[in-house]
Amino acid sequence: MSLRQNFEINKQHLIEGYFYIDNYIPHTTFRNLVIFGLKLGEYDWVKNFLDTHPPERIGSTRYPAEIHSLNYAEYYFYLKNYDEALERLVYKLFENPTVSILADVLLIKIYYETQNDLLETRMKALDQKVRRSKLGAEVKNRYLTFLRKLDKIIKYGWQKKSPRRLQLIDEVKSAPEIIAREWLLEQLSEK
Repeated sequence: MSLRQNFEINKQHLIEGYFYIDNYIPHTTFRNLVIFGLKLGEYDWVKNFLDTHPPERIGSTRYPAEIHSLNYAEYYFYLKNYDEALERLVYKLFENPTVSILADVLLIKIYYETQNDLLETRMKALDQKVRRSKLGAEVKNRYLTFLRKLDKIIKYGWQKKSPRRLQLIDEVKSAPEIIAREWLLEQLSEK
């Protein structure tokens, strides 16, 4: 099933109320709907969803406002409105380490896009956070691979004719465990 088909089914299930538990939408379902919509370019739908599902409607977390803010930040990131994305990104010690790491990943992507001097520092901090987390090895590897590939993009990505850059494109495409693959490849595409 394609992402588009999955998204359309999920939108219908949302309308029919299947995703709600005691009138709350679990934060993981909330996140999936936002990210699927953004990947498919359904920006108006995502904006409407975020507006009609304020933090008071998000369940399965003690931090619904922060979950909402993170997803709104993702929305603005996809629109390439990095200042607004950065403003929406709220840090909290989430009970779910993955959510905390996702916030860090988004911050790193914003810093990369805006050429912020703190990029390298944030990448090192995330590396340590992931290594010290109690996540499984496979999950940790997704984030660590992202950091390693981004580091290589910073070093070699600007060299359009370099064999290292072409090799890096192949590495990102074939990495079995990696997050933000599409974004990384976008950074390596001919601009």
